[in-house]
Amino acid sequence: MKFWQSLAFCELDQVVELAKFAEELGFHGVSFGDHLITTKDQVDEYLYTQNGQVFWHPETHWPDPWVIAAAIAQQTTRLHCLTTIYVLPMRDSFNAAKAISTAAYLSGNRIIMGVGIGWQKTEFELTGHDFHTRGKRTDEQLAVMRKLMSGEMVEYHGEFHDFPPLQMSPGTTKPVPVFIGGDSDAAFRRAARHDGWLGLRYTEEQLPAVLAKIRQARDEAGTLDKPFDVWTAVLNPGPGTFERVEAMGVTMTNGANFMVDGKIVPSDIDFKKRRIEAFAKQFLHAR
Repeated sequence: MKFWQSLAFCELDQVVELAKFAEELGFHGVSFGDHLITTKDQVDEYLYTQNGQVFWHPETHWPDPWVIAAAIAQQTTRLHCLTTIYVLPMRDSFNAAKAISTAAYLSGNRIIMGVGIGWQKTEFELTGHDFHTRGKRTDEQLAVMRKLMSGEMVEYHGEFHDFPPLQMSPGTTKPVPVFIGGDSDAAFRRAARHDGWLGLRYTEEQLPAVLAKIRQARDEAGTLDKPFDVWTAVLNPGPGTFERVEAMGVTMTNGANFMVDGKIVPSDIDFKKRRIEAFAKQFLHAR
C-alpha cells in the first residue's frame, strides 16, 4: 500500500512546505485537485456530495497542478505527484501535453496523470470546449497525447484531431502513467485500458462492489494480466482499515484531510502539519 497526502484546497504559499513535510514523514506522494474557477452561484450539480453542493468557497486556491508538480519536484527527491483529477477535456491536447511532459521531465518521471471528464459545464463553456462530447474526446486526447509526449515525430488522423507529422520536444524519458477517475461504467471501461483507477470519498463497505466492477471492466478489456493500480480515499478509516482494503485490491490510498465540519476553510500550516503527522503515526508508521 502506497500512501499519498492530498494537498488539494491548500493555500498556495503552504503547498511546497507541506509536500516536503509529507516526504519527510514517508508518504509516497502528494495529490492535487483541478478547477479553473469557482462560480459565485453554483449552477452545476456536484456529483460527489449528497446535496449536490460543493464543499469549498470561491476563494479556495486551485493552482495549476503541473506548475505545482514541477515546483515540488525541485524541492524533493523521491516524492511523486498525482492529479485527482485533471479535467482533461476542457483543455486542448497540445497545451496539456506540453505542460504534463514538462512536469514529467523536470520531476524525473515522478508524476501520474489522474484524468476525469469533469462535471462543471460552466468551465467548458468558458474555455470553448464541448461538454457533451467530453468522454469521447478524452479517449482520443489520451491517445494523441501519448504520441506527442514521446518526443518523436508523430501524426494523427481521428475524429477530433487531425495533424501532419510534427514533434513536441523535449519528450518524456518514460511514458506518463494514466489513472482514470469516476464511478460510471464508462469510467471503469476507460480505466481498464490504462494504468489505474482513482476514486474519492468511499467507505470501506462500499469498496467491494466498486472493485468488482473495475475487475469486470478489466476482464472485458483483456487487461487483467497487466499491472494496475487502485487509488482511493477511504472515509473515516480506523484500526485495520488499510490492511483490509489492501487485501481487497487497493494499492494506493489518501492521507489526512483538512476539512472542518465537512467544509474547506482557511487554516494555518501548523494545523495541516498536525493532521498529516497524526495520520502518519496512526496508519503509515504503524505498518
